[in-house]
Amino acid sequence: MEIIAFKSIGALSFGDSREIARKKLASTFSTFQKAAGETETDAFDELGLHLYYDDEGRLEFVEAFDPAQVVFRKVSFLGRSVDAVASDMKSLGFMATDDAYGPKFERAGIALTAPSGVVEGV
Repeated sequence: MEIIAFKSIGALSFGDSREIARKKLASTFSTFQKAAGETETDAFDELGLHLYYDDEGRLEFVEAFDPAQVVFRKVSFLGRSVDAVASDMKSLGFMATDDAYGPKFERAGIALTAPSGVVEGV
């Protein structure tokens, strides 16, 4: 799945309605609430995707994990060392800032989860 910064990931476009996103993925899903009072998240675990929606039910955030295959300008993320990914992103002109979960590439709209130094989530 190709990430296009702030626009899309694979067939999903940010701003898609929940119904459209579900149709585009055409896969089994469940819903859950990450925290009390938050909008329900769609979990497509077989695809390695969690879809987050705003209060109007529009797609605003996608979390990808194994077995998903996501790339940004030919840089793959999952299962790779954070250092290797940061180096590849730097060569594209994107610098990382760190937060509690892992590096963020804010200009690309990408954040990584890598508690052990290996990317587990995008």
